[in-house]
Amino acid sequence: MTGHPAGGDPARFDLRGTGSADLARVRRWAARQLGDLDEPHREDVLLVLNEIVQNAYEHAGGARRLELTRHAGPCEVTIGVEDGSPTPPRLRASAGTGFGGRGLYLVDRLTTAWGSHDDLPSAGKTVWATVSCALAHQEPCR
Repeated sequence: MTGHPAGGDPARFDLRGTGSADLARVRRWAARQLGDLDEPHREDVLLVLNEIVQNAYEHAGGARRLELTRHAGPCEVTIGVEDGSPTPPRLRASAGTGFGGRGLYLVDRLTTAWGSHDDLPSAGKTVWATVSCALAHQEPCR
């Protein structure tokens, strides 16, 4: 785990060896990194982070690394989660009525942009998403 100063350098959390049972610890770390953000923006970031990390655990051979990058102008946070699968995430046409299948739908609704890119030569990928406080809440970044 490493922190970041203001100015866009990413904060990193090594997720190797973790699993779904560690999500609360990962969220607490991220909340500390984002402690000065307004609560609605921080909660949006934590929800998106939770969904991307959980998808890495369940569908992509495990999560390897989490990065949080703060941007001041415009106010936004970019989340990146490296995992062990080269298969890109796929947004389902319908979130359905069961418990599963809503994660990427939530990511899509709460972010200004999201996607993935290959991580060569690791044979995995990074799923990333950007959450903007200005878009979601029409407030300046604090």
